[in-house]
Amino acid sequence: MNGIAHSNFAGNMGIEMNPASIAVMPYRFEFNILSGDIFLQNDYIYFPASDIPTGKFARLAPLLHEDFSDHYTKPPKNAFGSVLLKGPSAVWRNDDIAFGVHFSLRSQISATNVPYHLAKFFWEGSDYTPQQKVPWKSTAFNLGALVYAEGGFTMAKTIRKKQQNITTGGATLNFLLGMSGVYLNSSMFDYTFVDESLLLIRGEDISYGHAIPYRVEKNYLHPRGMGASFNLGIQHFYNYIAQAYKPGMSGVKLKKYDVRLGLSLMDIGFIHFSENARKFELNNSTAQWPGFDTTKFKDVASIDSAFSYHLYNDATKSQAGNGFTMILPAAISGQADWSITPKFYLNLTVIQNIQIFDKSVIRPSQVALTPRFETRRVEVSLPLSLYQYNFFRAGLAFRYKWFVLGTDNLGWWPGLYEMNGLDFYFGFKYTSDIYDNIRFKKGKGGHCPAYK
Repeated sequence: MNGIAHSNFAGNMGIEMNPASIAVMPYRFEFNILSGDIFLQNDYIYFPASDIPTGKFARLAPLLHEDFSDHYTKPPKNAFGSVLLKGPSAVWRNDDIAFGVHFSLRSQISATNVPYHLAKFFWEGSDYTPQQKVPWKSTAFNLGALVYAEGGFTMAKTIRKKQQNITTGGATLNFLLGMSGVYLNSSMFDYTFVDESLLLIRGEDISYGHAIPYRVEKNYLHPRGMGASFNLGIQHFYNYIAQAYKPGMSGVKLKKYDVRLGLSLMDIGFIHFSENARKFELNNSTAQWPGFDTTKFKDVASIDSAFSYHLYNDATKSQAGNGFTMILPAAISGQADWSITPKFYLNLTVIQNIQIFDKSVIRPSQVALTPRFETRRVEVSLPLSLYQYNFFRAGLAFRYKWFVLGTDNLGWWPGLYEMNGLDFYFGFKYTSDIYDNIRFKKGKGGHCPAYK
């Protein structure tokens, strides 16, 4: 959420980027009523910039296969997605220390380094004749998905003051309730589709696992595991001026700081799935699978048994155990925020993913440059980013008092580039009086001085 996460008024919506941010927030208390972020991006399936079906979007009409295009090129394909819904949460500041508590529902998915020919079969089906009768060799690729509830506690404080320069630090500790988890790691998969109905498997080295409804159940939000995670952050302000945060100071043209530098670790943690959790190993087997295109999978159990049966003539032999641990989409981030004037800012943020373990969801890396206009009442920002350091995105975000609305990916709408994903975030919140308890009399500045 680059359009709001770097704001001095981000509050609850900035903790995920850097938990140290609330140590100098300009009000005593903020209550997050509801906020959320929906994100999806891939580098394979897309709508061309000249042929985006905006009419169908407006009519909510169903999209057809022929409406899409695909990048049928040799580089491996990647896809990422996430959903964040943050419920009632609060941050509170007192002098040089701040506290926060939050409750969220999160979902994350990633597919990385998927071979282009395998992506094509996934998209077109086994009846894509140009790829039939070819002995394909797949390089290593990974899939991961998580759904979990998160309850966390944040503490941040000023840890150093030297003249007008200050340093703040913060940490968030989260308890995680795992609801669903899936992983697949493949280091080798050699195969050939003789035709749409006959699959030849010449060799494989695949491990996968899942903790999801196993047969006909549909409850993906049932608790199946537990875990923990933490975020760490530090920020340093050059020429920090606390008086600039007070109501009415915008007319004095006083900058809050010259430069704010930040460094943070994000989503360092795990979830261990123990209930209805299974893991499988497929190694060095050959098989012929006739009737592949007409095989019906009723549920996850039928998928597991079908692969095991065709590879080992035993529907249960591939199961390697129960229970597994998955790692969250960890990352390290650096932020630099330049106050050009008291109201105009320029932010540069880099997020680099960290893959700690093979059973994990991977976060997309990116670099973002975000100019913004910021006052207590109104804020507008224009996040410009390179997703995976390669694909340009342009967005727009807006804050007015207690409401936030934004996207980091809106450039496809005027046709600046192809549409290969979506991004949307929002927030409803309530803020108390400003930090030093200065209040306006009724009728002179209203009853929400934090946004004066």
